[in-house]
Amino acid sequence: MYWVLIKAGLLRKKIRTVLTVLSIATAFLLFGMLHSMSAVFTGQMKGMSADIIMVMPRYNIFGTQPYTTFEYVKSLEGVEKASHMTILTSDMLGSMFDGVVFAVDENYFDVYKRFQVTDEHREAMRLRPDGVLVGRLLAEQKAFKIGDKVRIKSHSMNEDGSYNWEFEVVGFYTVQVYTGDEIGIIANYKYVDDSRVSMKGTTSYIIAKVLSPELADGISTKIDENFKNSDRATRTGPENQMAMEMIGQFGDIELVINLILSAVFFTILLVTGNTMSQAVRERTADLAVLKSIGYGDIQLFIMVMLESFIIIFTGLILGLGLTLLAIPLIVAASQGMAEDGIFLSTSSILLAFTIGVFVSLVSSFMPARKALKLKVVDALAKG
Repeated sequence: MYWVLIKAGLLRKKIRTVLTVLSIATAFLLFGMLHSMSAVFTGQMKGMSADIIMVMPRYNIFGTQPYTTFEYVKSLEGVEKASHMTILTSDMLGSMFDGVVFAVDENYFDVYKRFQVTDEHREAMRLRPDGVLVGRLLAEQKAFKIGDKVRIKSHSMNEDGSYNWEFEVVGFYTVQVYTGDEIGIIANYKYVDDSRVSMKGTTSYIIAKVLSPELADGISTKIDENFKNSDRATRTGPENQMAMEMIGQFGDIELVINLILSAVFFTILLVTGNTMSQAVRERTADLAVLKSIGYGDIQLFIMVMLESFIIIFTGLILGLGLTLLAIPLIVAASQGMAEDGIFLSTSSILLAFTIGVFVSLVSSFMPARKALKLKVVDALAKG
């Protein structure tokens, strides 16, 4: 009988209840999508190690730094291994799908263990100066085979006077976690540096593996202090921290996300509170009758609270369900690049349910209290 009354209350104004549920579902869909993409927005990608530091130009993250900086970093106490990487710049939007060319030295795979390649393919790259290793995901998308030619147009002039570069596929690489890293093309630094007309003897990023994560901040500070007053000032730190700083160049995305979600849930709180208040106000006489036939104050209080919980959690489950359905579609649209970068974590789901409980309690407390304090005689007199 108790649940029949709750059902009757919810279905009293079907359109209003449906619209309220849909608005809540939209809010939680937005919550789910933003949280599932938060790693991309904030740079907090999985697989980044605390014992890997990155050294980049301080005033231009897409700039270059002299090779002597790499030699200095490699010589520091506490640095186990060091490598460097130069991006053969081109149209960045097109490169996302056609492959970004990274020119690296022979230590790259020893420093970046999450990039994996067989000894056979690594040796093939060493023996052929213009040989490249193609990410497995990119190779599947473009149907690259060993021996195929890779042609790109870059902003760096080749020694033949053109901006056209050609490489030969000699192998493939994979990554342990973030699949989006498999859309790259890894080339020999020496070949690229010898072939380009300008910026010879420079590199874009220096990657160093330190003996322990505890040493990362100290070594990073020492590097930056050494070049502090020079025209080649550096910005150094653990790779996860540097990724967040690079994202931060475009604004505090995490703050924007939190502000959007705060505004959305404040609005939903008002909508749900207004819906419950109106529902109780319309049923004043009905609640008085229920009290007169034996229903207690606490029973009616709980009934109103449960109505709110059902509305909120129906919208919550619908919104998160749509998010879980949308994620595979987004991954498919990105051609697999976002496979490990877009996901809805357990902590995000728990946070959503916590928010749902909070919104339910706050939005229904005053209407439920009104039902609790309702005087039968006064209510029937008005009704």
